[in-house]
Amino acid sequence: MDTNRLKRFATEARNILIGGVVQRLAALGFQPDGSTTEKPELMGGGAVFMGEVQTEDFYHQWVSLQAQVQRRSFREVAEEAAYTWFNRLVAIRIMVKNELVPAVLEYESDEVRIPLIVTEARQGRLPQMDEAQRRKLDVLLLNDALTDEQFALLIVAYCHSNPLIQKCFGAIADYTELLLPGNILKSNGFIDRLNADDYITDADYRSPELIGWLYQFYISERKDEVFAKKGKFAADEIPAATQIFTPGWIVKYMVQNTVGRIYLDNNPYSDIKEGMKYLVEPAEPTPADSIYQLDDICDLKVADLACGSGHILNECFDLLYQIYMEEGYNRRQAVEHIFRHNLTGIDIDLRAKQLATFALLMKACQKEKGFADGHCMPRVLVMPDVSRYTWLDLNGHFCTALGLHTDEIISKELEAAFTLMEDADSLGSIMKFDISPRTREFLLEAVDEQAKQQKFTDSFKPLMEGFEVILALTEQYAALVMNPPYMGSGNMNETLSKYVKENYPNGKSDLYSTFMYVAMGMLKENGKTGLVTMESWMFLTSFENLRREFLEKYTIDSLSHFDWHIMHIAFGTVSYILANHKDHGSIGTYSYLYRTEMDWEHDVPLSFPNKTNGRYKTINQANFEKIPGCPIGYWVSEKMIEAFEGERVSNFGISDGQNITGDNNKYLRLIWETASSKTGKNFKWVPIAKGGSFRRWYGNIDTVINWSNEAREDYRLNPVARIQDEYLWYRIGITWNLICSGGGTGFRLLTKDNLFNKAAPTIIMKEEHFDKTNFILGFLNTKVVRLILNIMNPTFNTNIAEVFNLGIKFKNESMILDIVHQNISISRLDWDAHETSWDFRQNELIALIGQPDDDLTNIEAQLTDVSTTAQPNAVTLQQPCSNTAQPVQQHCIGGVAGGTSIESSGNVRLSDLVDKYHRKWEALFMQLHANEEELNRQFIDIYGLQDELTPDVPLDEITILQQGEIFIYRNMHGKLDYKGDDPCESFTLGAEMIGWNNDVIIKQLISYAVGCMMGRYSIDRPGFILANQGDGKAEYEALVPVSRFAIDDDGIIPLMSVNNELTDHITLRFKTWLGIAFGEETLMENINFVEQALGKRLEDYFLKDFWKDHKKMYQNRPIYWLFSSKKGAFQCIVYMHRMNAYTAERVRTGYLLPHIEWLMPRQEELQANAANLTGRERKEMDNIGKQITECREYHDRLHVVADQQIAFDLDDGVVVNYAKFGDVLMKLK
Repeated sequence: MDTNRLKRFATEARNILIGGVVQRLAALGFQPDGSTTEKPELMGGGAVFMGEVQTEDFYHQWVSLQAQVQRRSFREVAEEAAYTWFNRLVAIRIMVKNELVPAVLEYESDEVRIPLIVTEARQGRLPQMDEAQRRKLDVLLLNDALTDEQFALLIVAYCHSNPLIQKCFGAIADYTELLLPGNILKSNGFIDRLNADDYITDADYRSPELIGWLYQFYISERKDEVFAKKGKFAADEIPAATQIFTPGWIVKYMVQNTVGRIYLDNNPYSDIKEGMKYLVEPAEPTPADSIYQLDDICDLKVADLACGSGHILNECFDLLYQIYMEEGYNRRQAVEHIFRHNLTGIDIDLRAKQLATFALLMKACQKEKGFADGHCMPRVLVMPDVSRYTWLDLNGHFCTALGLHTDEIISKELEAAFTLMEDADSLGSIMKFDISPRTREFLLEAVDEQAKQQKFTDSFKPLMEGFEVILALTEQYAALVMNPPYMGSGNMNETLSKYVKENYPNGKSDLYSTFMYVAMGMLKENGKTGLVTMESWMFLTSFENLRREFLEKYTIDSLSHFDWHIMHIAFGTVSYILANHKDHGSIGTYSYLYRTEMDWEHDVPLSFPNKTNGRYKTINQANFEKIPGCPIGYWVSEKMIEAFEGERVSNFGISDGQNITGDNNKYLRLIWETASSKTGKNFKWVPIAKGGSFRRWYGNIDTVINWSNEAREDYRLNPVARIQDEYLWYRIGITWNLICSGGGTGFRLLTKDNLFNKAAPTIIMKEEHFDKTNFILGFLNTKVVRLILNIMNPTFNTNIAEVFNLGIKFKNESMILDIVHQNISISRLDWDAHETSWDFRQNELIALIGQPDDDLTNIEAQLTDVSTTAQPNAVTLQQPCSNTAQPVQQHCIGGVAGGTSIESSGNVRLSDLVDKYHRKWEALFMQLHANEEELNRQFIDIYGLQDELTPDVPLDEITILQQGEIFIYRNMHGKLDYKGDDPCESFTLGAEMIGWNNDVIIKQLISYAVGCMMGRYSIDRPGFILANQGDGKAEYEALVPVSRFAIDDDGIIPLMSVNNELTDHITLRFKTWLGIAFGEETLMENINFVEQALGKRLEDYFLKDFWKDHKKMYQNRPIYWLFSSKKGAFQCIVYMHRMNAYTAERVRTGYLLPHIEWLMPRQEELQANAANLTGRERKEMDNIGKQITECREYHDRLHVVADQQIAFDLDDGVVVNYAKFGDVLMKLK
C-alpha cells in the first residue's frame, strides 16, 4: 500500500470537498460568521427559497442546518459535511471493489466521463426514490447538459436506498443532503480522483488498513492546524490532535497476546496458534490462578475504547472469527456472535465511528455477503450529544412507552450520568459512571426492549445513545486493546484537565496514561490489556506514582519497546501486555526494536521479538523497584543496578523551583542588549542560566533577566510566572540544559553572580556541602551518569528529579577535584575568549602577542589568570597540580612554527599568531579531552562498570571551541569523513584529531577590530569600553586617555566600496587598525593572510558577509545595525549603544547625501562623453544611474524616519528597538 499516494488523495480530497461544501453553504444563504442572508418559508405544503419552490423536506433540512451552524460553527459544519460525503462516496467505491454492489461512480468510459449511475438513469434504471424526487429527476433527464444536477439527485437517492450507507454514515435525509458539493464532477474533482488508479489500487480497496490510512490522512491537515495554534485543545480539535494510525503488526501483537493468549491458555492445543506470528511465549508456565477462565466464547468480551477507524477492532474480529470457526460455528453464527457478544468499539469522533462500523461490516461481508443488508450491526459507539435534560425530559415518556419502571436511585444516578455526558466531547471514554447494579439492569432492559419494540426511535435516539455508552463504559471485559490518545496535560482544555486531575491523579500527566487506568479498571480479574503508547511513562518522574502502582497491582506479561519512527512518529513508543492480577514473581519478556531492524518496504520487523540486539530480556518486574524512581529499565544488568547505590545527590543540594517570567520577550535579554552600567549582580539586569546548547563545565551564560523591584513584583503576581525565594538567589550550584537533543546533557558550574530559569535545571549546593560541588560536577559529566540517566529517563529531557536520585560514591577525591578544577578553568577560558561573553577582555590573537612559545602548551601557565576567578567564595579552585590527566599528543599540526617570536618593534605576522593560537588551544583542547577520559576511568572503576563502559570520549563531545574554530578528522574504514587531504601519513585507522577553520579565527579578529572602531573595545585596554547607552568619544577618552587607534567620531561606519569619497569606510579603517595592532612592516603580508583565510578580498567580505556573520554571532540581536538601501548601493553600520535621536539624520546628511553628491558628477562626466564610451564605461554609467536612483529612493524613506527623531531605551531590547526604524534598516530575518 503506497501511503504517500493515499495521503495525497485524502488531503486533496478534503480540500476539494470542503471548498465545494462552503460554496453550497453560501448558495444556501449562510455567511462564514453563521449569519444568513435569506431564509426559506413554508407555503402550501412546500417552501419557497430565493424565489424558487422547494419541498417541505428542504425547509426542515435547512432549519436543521441553521441550528447546527449556530450551535457549532460554519467551519465545523462544513468539515462534518465534507467528511460525511467523503466517507459515503469512498464506501460506495469500496463496496463495488469488493463486489457487494454494482458499479455506481465509475465512468461510462475514459472518453465519456459520466458516472454509471447517471448513464443507468438515462436508460430508465433508477435507484429507489420517492415520487416527488422521481418527478424532479424526470425533468432533469430531459437535458443531458444537467449531469451535475442529475448526479446529485441520484447519489442522494442511492444513499437513501443502501442500508449500509444509511446505517454507517447517517440518515441521508438530514441536512448533509443539502451540502453535496456542486462541483463534485468537475475535471480533476473528487469523483475524477476517486476513479483514477493513480491513488488507490484494487488491492488497496480490499485491504482492511485502507480505511484507517484514509482517515489519518484526511484529517492530517486539520491536525497540523491544531498543533500550529499551540495551547489547549478545544473539544472539536481533540480527534484530529490525538489521531495516530497503528501499524498492522503492532495491532497483531496486542490482539494475539490478549485475546489470543486468553483463548490459548484455555485451549493450549489449539491450531490457531500457528498463525500468530507476533505471539510472545511466556518465559515460564502461567500459574492456573493467573489464567482467565473462559467457559463460553461469548464471554471473551474485548473492547477498544479509542477505536479510531477500527483497525484494532478488525484484527480482533479476524481472531475471534478463527476461534468461532475452531469451535464449530458456521460463518453467519460466528459474525453475529462477534457483533452481539464479543466486540465493542467507542470513539470520540463521529467520523471514526462511521468508518469503524463500515470497516467491520466489510469484514463481515467478506465472510458472508448476507450482512450487506445491515441486519446485524457491530457495536461501535460515539459520544452522545446529550445533557441532564435528555434524561429528565424523556425518561417519563420512554418508560411509559416501553412499560418500564424506575425509582429514585435509578433516576438520580442516570441524571448524574447524563450530566457528566454534557462534557463527553472532551472526556470521551475516560468518564466514570457511578451506577449501581440495579441501575445497570434497568439500562440493559431498556436497550433490549427498545430494540424489540422500536418505539419513537427518532425521539428516543439521544436517550438510547446515552444508555449504550453508559453500559459500554461500565462493562467488565476479558480484554481491552487500544492505541489511546496521546495528549500532554499542557494541551488539555479546562474541562478535561480538571476531570483527569480529580479522577486519575496518577495518570494526569498525559491522556494516554489516563487510559492506562481506564483499561485496568474495566478488566475482569486475570483479564489482559494490550496498549501502545508513548514511552514516557516508563521513565519520567511525573509517572513514578503510576509505575509504582502498576508494578504493585498488575503483571507485565511482555513489553516491546520501539525506536523513533517505528510508529511513524518522531518519538519513542512502547507496546505492552498487562494482566489484571498481582505479580507473584513471574518473569516478563522485554525487547527493543531499532529502526534498522525493520523491513520498511512491508512495514514489519525483520524478526520479532529481536533476541540478538542486546536488549532482549526475561526478568522479574520486581527488579525495577531496585532502581530509584522505578524506571522500566528492563535491559539493566545487575552491575548497573548496583551503580544506583551510594549517597543521593539530593543530600548535597537544594531544588526549589526556577524563575519563570511568564513573558520572556518582555523580561529576558541577551547580555549585550542592555547597558553595562545596568547589568550584573544587584543591578536591573542580572545574568541568568537558561540552558542553551550542549556544553560542559562552564558557560552558556548569555542571557539577563529583569530583576528590578517592579519586575520581581510582576513575577509574584502573575499566575503563570514564578520567582524563587530569596534564599536561593546568587547561590553556587550546578546547572545544565533541560533539552539534550543537541549532543547530550552538559553539566556546568553556576557561580554566585547568576540566577537560573526553567530551561536550566539547577541544583543549588547546600552551604555545608560547597566543598562537594566540583566532585559532583565531575561525576555528572561522566559516561557513568549518562548511562544511568539513560536508564532512568532515555528521553530528550534531563530533569532534576533524576539527577537528585543518582547515587554518588566519594573516592579518589583529591585527584578528581584537581581534574575538575582544570576542566572548569579551560572551559571558562574558552567561553571568555569570545566577545559575546560578559567577561570578554580581548581577542585571542591580540592576547597572544608577546606570549612566550614555551607557555603555549603549558596548561598551568595558560590557566593562571582563571585559577582565582573561576569559582568564588567557598568553592575555591585547587591550584594546578600533577593529578590532572596527560593529554594524547597530536603529531600532525601542519605549518606550526617551531619558535615564533614577537619583534620588540611590534611588527607581528598574523600567520605566526594563528599558529600560536592553534598550538595553545590544541593543547587546552587535548588536555580537556584527556581529563574527561580520566574522569570516566575513575568513576568506571569506582562503580565497577568496566564490562559496561569504556572511558573513551569522542573529540566532538569536547565542548570548547564551539564557534566553528575547529572540525574533527576521523579515519573511518580507511576513509576520512572530511573533505581535503590527509592531515598526515601517521593518521591511523579509527583515529581522531582536530583541524582548524582559520576563516572563523580571522572573522573573530575582524569583529573585534570593528568593535575597536566603534569604541566598544580598545587594543590599549582590555574589556568593554563603550557599552552604555549614549556613550561617545568623551567617555572613551576618559577610560582610554592614551589610545593608539582613534575610534569613530559618531559610531557610524560605511560598508561601502573602496571606490568612493567616504574616507572612513570599513575596509580602510580595518587596514589602519591592522597596521597599528600588528605593525606597518607586516601590514601587506597580514592583509594577504586575512584575505587568504577568508577566501575573498576584504572589501567583498565586508560588503557581502560581515553583517551576516555579525547577526549570527549575536544570535540575531546585533549590536551593529545596518542602514541599507534596497540592494545595498548605500549601507553603513551604526553601533547601537552610541545611537541617539539624531543618528538617522546624521546617516542621511553625513553619509547618504554626500555619497549621492559624489556619484552625480561622475554620472554627468560619463553622460557628456556618451558617444565615445567603451563597453565597460557604458556599463559603469548605467550602474551609477541605478545607484543614484536607489540612493534617492532610500533617502526619501530615511528622511521620514530621521524627522521622527527616534530615541529608544536599550532595556526594550534589539527586536523592539530595531523595529522602530522600519525598512530603513536591513531586516533581521
